[in-house]
Amino acid sequence: MQTNTAMAGLLARTDVSGLGDDDVPAPFRDVVRQGWTTAPSGARLLTALVDTTHGTYVDAVQEEYAVNGRGMIDEGLPASGPERECALLRRCLAYARIALIGAREQFGDAGVKGYVSLSTGGFYEDTVTAYVTFCAEHPGLARYLGPIEGYEEEAVAELALDDFDP
Repeated sequence: MQTNTAMAGLLARTDVSGLGDDDVPAPFRDVVRQGWTTAPSGARLLTALVDTTHGTYVDAVQEEYAVNGRGMIDEGLPASGPERECALLRRCLAYARIALIGAREQFGDAGVKGYVSLSTGGFYEDTVTAYVTFCAEHPGLARYLGPIEGYEEEAVAELALDDFDP
């Protein structure tokens, strides 16, 4: 797992042991159950999300992050504080884990990576929100993110399936 300093600190404060399907909100489990597909561009996409995003994409990486990316549900979580941060991170990591398992089953490799970010926003700029997307590495195309350590405004992690306990 590659992380920036902010994500490393958040991970140190969060119990991420035993991540399972029950940690993933039902709508996100449903997305993963519908599997993965490959677009004509070579983009690896979560099938359930393909028809939810329309546009013309510069390349496969742009198509992947646009189609696969979603904000994490915060229903049932505190409005602020460390409990919110930890619960959002746990949900994001669990979702990334089951999606990456599905990608490996579909494509037969570990080419898809998960990206999780947490940042503050909202009306008063004090509400922590979370975002998850998935992108593969495509020869000749720029990666989704540059060096993770360079992100200072949010907590960021790049995840591979091997980053999770079996």
